[in-house]
Amino acid sequence: MNKKTTLDKESSLTKVIDDISEGINDAGTVFNSEELPEKKDSTGKEAVRYLLWGLLSVVVNFGTFFLLYHTMHLNYQFANIVAWFLGVQVGFWIDRIIVFHHKSNTAFREMLAFYGTRILTFLIETATLWIGISVFSADGTGSKIVGQILAITGNYALSKFFIFKNKN
Repeated sequence: MNKKTTLDKESSLTKVIDDISEGINDAGTVFNSEELPEKKDSTGKEAVRYLLWGLLSVVVNFGTFFLLYHTMHLNYQFANIVAWFLGVQVGFWIDRIIVFHHKSNTAFREMLAFYGTRILTFLIETATLWIGISVFSADGTGSKIVGQILAITGNYALSKFFIFKNKN
């Protein structure tokens, strides 16, 4: 069977996802689980770590939004989509490695689930921006802050109880 026939049978998107997944999972050795001592953290300590380290993804989100919306004068919804995507990518790796000390060989699947749960909080934040800016003519930054507070609260719960939950 030639390569073209094989590609016709297999979705090229599936192949790309499998290749990316393999690459991410191979990178698991970079973060060797034996290097990190196994710690049982209280939910309180974990929540504090989530808030403190999560500030980095918030800075990426706000920085991108500010740059695109205020500096480049792009549409606020477009600026929010780009800011959301970059913030979520940073948040995934911070949550996986630093906050929840999650160890598995399924990073790509977890990333897909992480993005899936973040869509819900993105919609909440987008609605908050729309209500604040378009309905009440409020300041974009103030609306963004309210949306982020709602998103951060939802994101912690979804990460802790669904994405990075302990299997034990």
